[in-house]
Amino acid sequence: MKTNLLIATLFLMAMAPTAYAQELESKHDPKFDMNLSPSLNPVINPEKNANINPKLNWNINPMHNNDINPGLNVSINPIDKFDLNPGKNKELNPMFHNEFHPRNPAWKGLYLFNKHDELVGYISVASQSLMLCFNKQSEWTGYFVRAGETFFNYFDTTGGWTGGYLCFDSKIGFNLFDKEGNWTGEHIK
Repeated sequence: MKTNLLIATLFLMAMAPTAYAQELESKHDPKFDMNLSPSLNPVINPEKNANINPKLNWNINPMHNNDINPGLNVSINPIDKFDLNPGKNKELNPMFHNEFHPRNPAWKGLYLFNKHDELVGYISVASQSLMLCFNKQSEWTGYFVRAGETFFNYFDTTGGWTGGYLCFDSKIGFNLFDKEGNWTGEHIK
């Protein structure tokens, strides 16, 4: 009997991390609300809307706009900005503040989807200037630092700029682009 109890306890402990996976809310789900899906809504699709495409709108392209380029604008570069760097600032670090971590049962945040509207990650808003990024397994992968009213640069957990960035989709969320300005197909709602 004790052996069965021990096995059952170990099994439940092993399953505990998966039990805290966040359930996707319908108000964030592009498969539930087609207005949230860039593949179905051309207004929020950067391949169909030139205003939100950094290849066509250089105001939202850090390779053409020095104000939003963290390599050229130190005020938005977390390497030297303590208040923008969760690696240096414990108040923003999800490893010290579990309210930012998607495994926390009380977590509230945004969701990262791929071009097929499948959930691929979680986004926690740590401050007005900082959003933390987690993969689908709830592992911290990096963070986004505000560089403009509707623009965020993407940094890895060490503070290195990945070259990626988020641009507002003109309605409710963000689209993720690579350094060359190509839409990755990923979007946040």
